[in-house]
Amino acid sequence: MLRQAAERVKDVLVGMGFQEMDGPHADADFWINDALFMPQDHPARTHWDRFALDVDPIEELPEELLQAVENAHREGVGPDGDGYHSPWSEEFAREVALRGHTTSLSMRYLSGAAEGDLEPPQRYFSVEKAYRNDTIDSTHLLEFFQIEGWVMAEELSVRDLMGTFEEFYAQFGITDVQFKPHYNPYTEPSFELFGRHPETDELIEIGNSGIFREEVLSPLGVECDVMAWGLALERLAMLYTGAEDIRDLHGTLADLEFLRNAEVIY
Repeated sequence: MLRQAAERVKDVLVGMGFQEMDGPHADADFWINDALFMPQDHPARTHWDRFALDVDPIEELPEELLQAVENAHREGVGPDGDGYHSPWSEEFAREVALRGHTTSLSMRYLSGAAEGDLEPPQRYFSVEKAYRNDTIDSTHLLEFFQIEGWVMAEELSVRDLMGTFEEFYAQFGITDVQFKPHYNPYTEPSFELFGRHPETDELIEIGNSGIFREEVLSPLGVECDVMAWGLALERLAMLYTGAEDIRDLHGTLADLEFLRNAEVIY
């Protein structure tokens, strides 16, 4: 079911002009969080959310980028930048963890570490697994598929961001997408996305999005706007299948009768 959904998502995004990214599931915390301007004392970077690996630290990181990211954390970027004024450890940045989101791929591509320097306009996406120490319930699993995407272009706006989502979700018959202002350390403005469940009529969170802050883009050497998002593949599947529990779609508790009878959409 999820593989079918993932392939459908890929086809839709390619049809919208996006190219696919790939990269490691286990990566340096630098790519997963530091380059994303996530403070090292953020709760999401503790063992409560993070799957750290007991392996040797990653030595091969771009030194100039490493220094630029450290400066952004300590001092901020630009005349109005203020940074976090909190401890920043290169040793921690080199530690290895399972990626808690696939935005680590976006950081690799935007920095030029994956494909070389990119000139706008660019559109990239991935549909890959992420790993998070969440409490398992009807909408959360320890591993899940994230629909990562970003657009690099001049003078992007919130309207561009919302319009992209409306176009994307309409391909799955989902036309009631709602937006709620949100805070992220790495985007400003930021929005959570909600979709209405066809069976319960409840709004469920289906993604997070925003326009990357200067503190993210400047160290990467990006001089134009980048809008980005992370969407939940499993929750998208819940909306178009009517499943009320994510565990019915994936994992050892999957409802086999539901999967046998689910309509094939691709």
